[in-house]
Amino acid sequence: MPSINKTKFLKKLANLQLAIGLLFTIGFMIAIGTIIEQDQSLNFYKENYQETNPLLGFLSWKIIIFLGLDRVYTAWWFLLILLLFGSSLLACTFTTQLPAIKTFKIWKFITKQTQYKNLKVNSDVESGITNTIAFNCNDNNYHFFRQHKKGYAYSGLLGRIAPIIVHASIIILLLGSTLGSFTGYTSQEIVPRGEIFHTQNLTNSGNISYIPQILFCRINNFWITYTKELKTDQFYSDLSLFDVNGNEVKRKIIFVNEPLVYKNSTIYQTDWNIVGLKLNLNNEKRFQVPLKKITKAGNRFWFGSLSLNNVFTTDLTVVINDLNGKVYFYNPKGILVQESYIGGFVNVGNNLSIQISDIITSTGLQIKSDPGLNIVYLSFFLLIVSIYVSFFTYSQIWLVELTEKLKVGGVSNRSVLFFQEDFRKIIRRSINT
Repeated sequence: MPSINKTKFLKKLANLQLAIGLLFTIGFMIAIGTIIEQDQSLNFYKENYQETNPLLGFLSWKIIIFLGLDRVYTAWWFLLILLLFGSSLLACTFTTQLPAIKTFKIWKFITKQTQYKNLKVNSDVESGITNTIAFNCNDNNYHFFRQHKKGYAYSGLLGRIAPIIVHASIIILLLGSTLGSFTGYTSQEIVPRGEIFHTQNLTNSGNISYIPQILFCRINNFWITYTKELKTDQFYSDLSLFDVNGNEVKRKIIFVNEPLVYKNSTIYQTDWNIVGLKLNLNNEKRFQVPLKKITKAGNRFWFGSLSLNNVFTTDLTVVINDLNGKVYFYNPKGILVQESYIGGFVNVGNNLSIQISDIITSTGLQIKSDPGLNIVYLSFFLLIVSIYVSFFTYSQIWLVELTEKLKVGGVSNRSVLFFQEDFRKIIRRSINT
């Protein structure tokens, strides 16, 4: 009795309607996770999903937080749905698909003439050529079985395992994405050129994610290339990874869409910034001027105040538009005093001059870790394999020797016209041999 109840439970779990319903629910929840911003702060939801103007007339920030719609992909109920869906696929695989593969290999002999009439193709030939038909079937990659006056052949059994591979790929995909959600993390770092940093400014992390602190990254250099129209073409960061002993384990120049990958971590180039300006007063005193970024009408520029303990006769404002090397100096009235370049000199009065040594830049990096990514890639690979495997045609041929004639017939699950042509070729070759 326990085994019978277990079998009934597995068959109910493998129900097609249940699997379709779960898949629809998963798709619906993913759509909600796409509409509602995920992993944001509480204040973000209070500002954008106010109770006075709820989304769709009822989704306020309180309901979103209560139902866990701000973290759909790691919510317990979403994981439960994924578990049920994966269990349904496993139950279908073990209760239906695997047993079906075994039955496809069983010798299925047909003896009644009425059964041959129901086949896709059938033919009546003269007796005594059973052995020739068997030979031609084997020559056409069929597995032929014979028992007294009955015969059975099949070909393309590999095509019948395509649904099993699809189920396996989906289950592996669920495992990989769940592992990534719980153990992965994302960090955003703005690091000045020449500095060393380790991952610390997390923007998203799983419940059991681990952020390793045994690797350090140094920004060796950062630069930008421009088009002929002086528009930003690409920005680059030269990175070095070091272990705790100070040994360089990897070095690479990264840019947008070309990250640095090391084990389970990936470092992307995302943004850049100008931090300050290095100056040299009369080739004796070196100092730095911090710069602040201003964005206006889609354009951005950096400015700072140039003042050194009343040494200068007047305060100057330094303005930089990009990394082309041009530096602009304005007086308190906003009038351009001088335009200079990196390495150039600027007269500031009192027989004093400053040299522009360098622009201090910082690079914006995104560090992502997803331990389940390779598992997800494996699932996609299996899915592609299943598509190619599904092209294999599963065909079956039966024959039986009667008193005066030989009944031959067959069916195929796809490419029926090609199967009919192969079937006729086997019959013609057997008759003419």
